[in-house]
Amino acid sequence: MVHALSEFGIWLIVLCVFGFLVLVHEVGHFLIARRMGVRILRFSIGFGPKIVGWCRGDTEYWLSWVPLGGYVKMAGEQRTDQPPQPGDYQEKSVGKRAIIVAAGPAVNYLVAWIVLWVFFMIGYPGVLPVVGEVTDGMPAQEAGLLTGDRILAIDARAVRTWDQMTAIIRKSPERAIQLRLKRNGRVLMLPIVPISEPVTGTKATVKTIGLIGIGAGSYRAGPVEALGLSITTICDWTIQTLTSLVALVTRQMSMRETVTGPIGILHLTSEAARVGLGPLLYLTSLFSLSLAIFNVFPIPILDGGHLLFLAIEKLRGKPVSPTVQERAAMVSLAVLVSFVLMVSINDLQRLLHR
Repeated sequence: MVHALSEFGIWLIVLCVFGFLVLVHEVGHFLIARRMGVRILRFSIGFGPKIVGWCRGDTEYWLSWVPLGGYVKMAGEQRTDQPPQPGDYQEKSVGKRAIIVAAGPAVNYLVAWIVLWVFFMIGYPGVLPVVGEVTDGMPAQEAGLLTGDRILAIDARAVRTWDQMTAIIRKSPERAIQLRLKRNGRVLMLPIVPISEPVTGTKATVKTIGLIGIGAGSYRAGPVEALGLSITTICDWTIQTLTSLVALVTRQMSMRETVTGPIGILHLTSEAARVGLGPLLYLTSLFSLSLAIFNVFPIPILDGGHLLFLAIEKLRGKPVSPTVQERAAMVSLAVLVSFVLMVSINDLQRLLHR
């Protein structure tokens, strides 16, 4: 019974995380639309029939059965033969409509930064390049590394994360490297030579990596430092995401290497919830950023598609016809559903072969 309750609690947390990310996205559209003077007919979390709903002013608020998104229904959202009325979405200028559309991804981006800021203030091992355990007889101990040392750079290359640091060390077996580290407020330089260690990779291939014998330590940043760390990390994630997408389009990387679908995301979130608050915050920030980037893709049923149509309207001086928009939406929906099915199959294959 305890196990069943704990599993139920974990999946309830996962549902709350995704509900939260959808909620803040739609709240972004809602608040800016109201600010622009647009009348809101309905605000829904989820799609399909409502579970529960209530009215306040001119707006219906729904919680719907299909928890895979949400929507804000605005007055005069669809073009008709009738002239737009005051308070209609279509009555607003192209610029104001673009701001309303962009508000959802913008809020997700902001939430990603805020959640990561909180994460760095809480602190968690294995994210920042902070030394935890130092193994006896290994190069780290012999060189004088101590628990709590924070690695700032290796051979003048700045390292911001534990993964960046370990990647450089692993590529440097039996080669002297220079660590720049911070200890008790002082910056020190420390030479070290990683030992070589053979490891078995994919397809039973053996390669040699460098090791120095340290474990990950936790580091709790103050509010100002956490602010800087969160900004640089968000920028790094954005660049990495866009680089991976370019690599996917140019076939330098496969979809299996670069894309995680709904099943993989649910699995990762549930695993993070089992470990604790730190990993859950970290993944929530990452997923909020991914949602922001994904939504600005120029696909008609996404926010980016609406922005594309608005840009065309601005250039042409008249809107794209409703028929063209509807057909483009139908095609893009079919493509998007096919894409989700493909990445879901990849997710299942990854999980089955773990």
